[in-house]
Order: sequence, then structure tokens, then C-alpha cells
Amino acid sequence: MTAAPRTFSRPRTGNLTDAPILNWGILGPGSIADSFVASVLGHTEQRIVAVGSRSAGKSAEFARRHGIAAAYGSPEELVVDPDVDIVYVSTPNNAHFDGAMLALRAGKHVLVEKSFAANATQALEMVEEAERRGLFIMEGMWPRFLPVMDSVQQALDAGLIGEPISLTADLGDYDAFDPTSRMYSPELGGGITLDRGVYLVALSSALIGPAASVAVAGLQAPTGVDAHLSITLGNGRGAHAQLLATMYAKTPANAFLAGTEGSIEFGSPWYLAPTVTLRASDGTVLDTLESPLRNHVDALCFEAVEAARTIAARGTTSALMPARESVKISATLDTVLRLARQSWAAAPVGTFVGY
Repeated sequence: MTAAPRTFSRPRTGNLTDAPILNWGILGPGSIADSFVASVLGHTEQRIVAVGSRSAGKSAEFARRHGIAAAYGSPEELVVDPDVDIVYVSTPNNAHFDGAMLALRAGKHVLVEKSFAANATQALEMVEEAERRGLFIMEGMWPRFLPVMDSVQQALDAGLIGEPISLTADLGDYDAFDPTSRMYSPELGGGITLDRGVYLVALSSALIGPAASVAVAGLQAPTGVDAHLSITLGNGRGAHAQLLATMYAKTPANAFLAGTEGSIEFGSPWYLAPTVTLRASDGTVLDTLESPLRNHVDALCFEAVEAARTIAARGTTSALMPARESVKISATLDTVLRLARQSWAAAPVGTFVGY
């Protein structure tokens, strides 16, 4: 009998323009919303019909820039607009909960920019509210929805690398110290865990499963936020992820998954990997995927299409990024921050501490 070929399967993402069309409202006209709207309008048939924030001027300028018909000076006005089917919550991390709950209580479906919530308590309340109302809610963990990630998931499901046993991944950029900036502000939900660590924890959850154990070492910024963390997650079945998140240096953004019978290597940056390589245990290349995606404007549209398809099928949670998984990821992030803060309480600010 001839062994089945160990090669990547074609992604199942389909044609972006074939997705059912929703009318979107944007809550929070910031930089990530700029990229999201440009991506959605540039690659799909989805409609952006309204934008809202606590600044009427910012909403109006955002609407002018993107050709959006309605601009509101409050979130409350946005969520009651009868033309809006779904609200994209793209406010700072500390405001995700309030925005999502406001939209859900107005009867709107919700896509929430990462991090899903400031903590697991908020995340669970958001999901339970959506479930009670029969509404869709999803975290915008955009790398999860890309075509190459679907091919990787198919490879794992088919056992092409055996049992995954080790993931190493990093994500870092240099953020110059500015105590008034979002990244360094505790009040705005700043810090590395909710900004970049969430991507790594979500990657680990996808590739080796939810975290059953957590260990942390790292550095605290002078403002008190977490700035540089080395995180080890165990899945409870023998596999571990070694993750590095930092705002003190730009890192290569590599990711490598080893299994008992092979490995998968993501080209840099892993979240927009230009190539993904499947190898045998001895390092022999078995197959290579190539992706043309290079930036947010290429990539953010896939999460919008996933939301539209799921809602059209009367689903309330995505198979690619289940809402209950986002709650588990939030709980892991809570643990990361709790362990880091416990260590910092006994060490001078800026001192490297760990376990």
C-alpha cells in the first residue's frame, strides 16, 4: 500500500467576494479600524455604513476618509442605527467590554478587536450575553482566519507531523518610552500581554491546545505595565510553548512547531507568513506553502468574511475562533499578568524576575 502524501492541503477559505453581505458599524475610529475598513472595502462586498465614537469630529473625519454615510458622536447612537447589522469594536483594550455589551444589548452582532476583553470575567460575561440573545460574537484574532492557517490546521488534523510537542514563537517591536501612550498606560489597558502576548497565546491555543500550566519571567516598565515577558505554556499532555513578547526590541517574529513525526516552520513574520514549510523528522522538506499576503490591508478582511458566513448560517460562534476559546485565552492572559505582578511586587522596577 502506498503511503498518503505528506503535503499541505489547499485552504478552504473560498472566494472573499462570495460571502453574504452585512452592514457594518465601526465603534472606535482608530488606526486598526482604518486598516480593517480599507481591507474590507478593498477585498470583499461587505458594506461599512456607519462609524461612531465619543468624538463627533473623529467619527466625521473617519467617515469622510472612507466614504461612510453615517458618523455618530457617541457609541449609543451607533448601536441603535437600524441599518447596522454588526458592530466592529476597535476601541482601546480597556473599552472592549463596554462597547461589546452596548452593541449586544442593542441586538447587534459583534466582532471585537483583540484582546477580546481586559480579563476573563469580562470575556465570559460578553459571551454569555451573546448566547442569551442568540447573537454572534467573535474575537478579531485575524491570523487565525488566513488561508495558510487553514492549511496548517488541516495538516495537524491529518497527523502530518504526528503529535505536536513543542512550539517556539516570538513577537516584539520597539516602543520608545512615553508614559502618555497607549502601550505604556495602565488606564488604557497597555502592556505587552494584551497587545502582543495575546497573539502568541492564541497561536499556542490553536497549535498545541489550551494552556493547562503557565510560567512567566519578564520586565516591568516604569509606569507599571508589563513590557517584556517570556512565557511557557503547557497543554497538560506533554507539549509546551516557549513564547517571547516584548516592546523593548523588534524581534524576528518566528514560529516553529515540532511534532513527533515532523515539523512546521512559519516564515517571518509568522502572523503573515510568506511561506510555511512542512518537514520530516530528519529535516527533509516535504512541502512549502506560499502566501501573497503582506500587510493588514491584505489580511483583516478574512475575519469579516468569517463573521458574515457564520451569521448567514445562523451561527453564533465561529468554528475558526470560538468565543469560548477566547474566554480560555483571556483566562491564560490573566494568569500571565498575575504571575508577573506577583514577582514584580518583590523586585525593583525594571529588574528581571522569573520563576
